[in-house]
Amino acid sequence: MAERRVPASDAPAIGEHYDAVVIGAGIGGLTCAALLAKEGLDVLLVERQARPGGYLNAIRRRGYSFQGPYLMSGCGPDGGIARVVDYLGLKTEFKKVEPFHRYIYPDHDITVSSDVEAYKEILKENFQPQTTNINHFFNALESIYKGMDIRMLHRPLGTGSALRRVAYPALFPRTTRHLMSGTTYGGLLDSYFTNDRLKAVLATPWPSLGSPPWELSALGMTGLLAGYFKGAYVPVGGFQSLANDFAESFVENGGTLLLGHEVTKVITGQGMVTGALIHPGERVTTSAVVSDADTKLTFLELVEEENFTRAFLDRVQGCRMSASGLAIHLGIGKRVDDDGLSCGCIFVQPSYDHREMLEEISVTDRHPDPAKLRWMVAVHSMQDPSLAPEGKSCLEILVPSVPHDFKQNWNVGEGGRLGERYRRTKESYAEVVIEAVRSAFPKIVENVETYSISTPVTYQRYSMASDGCWYDCAPIPEQSFNRSLGPAAGVRGLFLTGSKSVLGGGIYGAVMGGALVANRVLKGKLGTAIF
Repeated sequence: MAERRVPASDAPAIGEHYDAVVIGAGIGGLTCAALLAKEGLDVLLVERQARPGGYLNAIRRRGYSFQGPYLMSGCGPDGGIARVVDYLGLKTEFKKVEPFHRYIYPDHDITVSSDVEAYKEILKENFQPQTTNINHFFNALESIYKGMDIRMLHRPLGTGSALRRVAYPALFPRTTRHLMSGTTYGGLLDSYFTNDRLKAVLATPWPSLGSPPWELSALGMTGLLAGYFKGAYVPVGGFQSLANDFAESFVENGGTLLLGHEVTKVITGQGMVTGALIHPGERVTTSAVVSDADTKLTFLELVEEENFTRAFLDRVQGCRMSASGLAIHLGIGKRVDDDGLSCGCIFVQPSYDHREMLEEISVTDRHPDPAKLRWMVAVHSMQDPSLAPEGKSCLEILVPSVPHDFKQNWNVGEGGRLGERYRRTKESYAEVVIEAVRSAFPKIVENVETYSISTPVTYQRYSMASDGCWYDCAPIPEQSFNRSLGPAAGVRGLFLTGSKSVLGGGIYGAVMGGALVANRVLKGKLGTAIF
């Protein structure tokens, strides 16, 4: 299996002062740290796990490399991630995935490729007479996306960008309207369609952002869809290889990577960042701290409370977090070669009613009915055979929105102990999911050689994310874009990156969020090289 070097986890000697301290080596923190180091800043990157990457980390079992994410955008020609990778001089290679989605409903089987015109034709064939409405809807998406200009988000602005900001409402009236009104994606669909089944199909990928369509920001979903229509990709060698490449660049440019440690306090004075405490006892001074840690953890635990107003702290405390879920990783002792499984991810929907499916998966005192279970499957080894031993396969089954408080937090023992009761609880849930999967693909779960099950408890323990959420703050209108808590974070020298930043969750949002923060710290030095 292809492997790339991971920077050594042996703790390096750390100094007393750094130009910047980055908390967390998720892909957003890695991006920001790597860019700052390349520009000559003395940067300390602190990660509590033994490997960098956050949710990009692979789970390795018996020669299989189980992946967390399944697709990413922004990697094609002139894509945002491609520009960052090129700027850092990374050797990362990306493979385009076609088709990138498949939606299976009781009466429809829809394939989605990056050819948006082909996707529109499939929708028109399946939902007649909707031709005019479909055309108008996709024209609206294109118009909205044109106004989602990352140059309007970074600081400081050059003269041209400042003038563009003044003219923005006139240049992009549709985007401005949705930005100001807080339109949900469900509301946007309602404004173009009356056919509930068509609306359900167009809303299918909402789990990729962690909030249902009637809550999800219309701008957030527009960004996701538009990104994939420009090309959906996977990094060759797996998502861990992408994280490793960023980490290597950071270290090679003089950055200090401290693994197996964690920042326990951001020190402030006179309304500005002055330093950080690092477990088990180190203290460093700095004028900039970039947090890739959970939003609530950052504001309610790491930073001293007196820096914020009571209203701000109440806002943070009440922040709605995105969904978590259950992931089952399987190592299959044979090659899975079913053409119907070759796309990036398959969404299996037993109903056209997203509310009904979400209600069923949200139960906490019993297992959901497998016949009503919504789930997703991605056969990662079909995109990259190096992720499994020769002639074998690895796949991931995802059930988004599985609750963190299922059976009173998954029967975790006293003191958070993950004992036998927890193991039985998660395996019994997984058996229900496998029953649902076999009803659609009878032969996919055969010759299982090894497996791994991740629950909301797993994600919470691994990343310290609130309730194990996948994308931090939910991408709902009142918490997204111009209403988000980041990237500047209320204290001079404190910033948020990763999925906490203005662009929200997903790999693209996290990487570009890291670039936005790096540009702020560098006072606009990155400029047009990335933006």
